[in-house]
Amino acid sequence: QIRGFNDAALSAQLTKAWGELREPAADKKALIAKVKTRLTPDALAKADLGTGRVLFSAVCASCHRLYGQGGDIAPDLTGAGRDNLDYLLENIGDPSAVVNADFRMSVLNLKDGRVLSGVIKARTAQTLTFKTVTETLTVSRSDIASHQESALSMMPEGLLEALPPEQVRDLIAYLMHKTQVPLPAAN
Repeated sequence: QIRGFNDAALSAQLTKAWGELREPAADKKALIAKVKTRLTPDALAKADLGTGRVLFSAVCASCHRLYGQGGDIAPDLTGAGRDNLDYLLENIGDPSAVVNADFRMSVLNLKDGRVLSGVIKARTAQTLTFKTVTETLTVSRSDIASHQESALSMMPEGLLEALPPEQVRDLIAYLMHKTQVPLPAAN
């Protein structure tokens, strides 16, 4: 709505505060539409929610938290608009279309030659607290050779294409479910 004012300065402030917003590319829109046609209410009702939970743990939980479990490098999905199929498919199908400023990927090139990719969790005059997929580091600003902030999400693209259709169904149904479900029984 703010972008509707067509005010460049206001739009720049919005981008700084919220992050980049863009329409999904045509190929992403087509992929999302294709997957959506398979995820009818009947198909979702046949999903194996326990398998969806296992998939979430394997594919998403290193970064995302759901029902108090998982990582904290990416948004907590517990309170997100998970009951909205379009919201889920758009965010999974084109993760860089909307990237909140708190979750923009940053790349730090350190003077000792290390390169870190992650998100900045806190800033002081002397340090950056930096969260990677595996650890949280406090880095002295004097140790940073360069810092690039990206408009891209750390979430990889291609998840909807990488999983077989029944796994996509199970994962999406699990994400949309209003309460935690049990893990499948061990064989």
